[in-house]
Amino acid sequence: MTRSGPTRLPSVLQLDGRRYSVEGLPGEIKMLILDLQKADAVVQNRRRTVLVLKAARDDLKAKLNQALEHSQASDLPSAPPVAPLPDQKPMDATAPGEDQTIETAAQPGTVRRAKDKVKGLLRRFMGRSGN
Repeated sequence: MTRSGPTRLPSVLQLDGRRYSVEGLPGEIKMLILDLQKADAVVQNRRRTVLVLKAARDDLKAKLNQALEHSQASDLPSAPPVAPLPDQKPMDATAPGEDQTIETAAQPGTVRRAKDKVKGLLRRFMGRSGN
């Protein structure tokens, strides 16, 4: 495993259509550039986390659908399906203009941990019953 050091500054900074030579900028501005790079890295990491959680939620939703179909096929009486109200929006709807071209690279085990986290949240807020 390689150890990465501090992020290297670009030799030329382009901001709002203007180009700046980084070597000629004061140290305070160089620190602001590094802070901006760190903030971008955190945002990208959070986007990946959201994608992993969405994948875990979709998997749980598929398993729920399978379980509901299985329970309807058995002799047990089941409750009729309930449709959402017309004014409700899906929770996974993205805001207009939100960047939807995000890489979906996840490390092994990440999806499993995300599923466990979602299950834990469901148990916490929906009651203690379950697996």
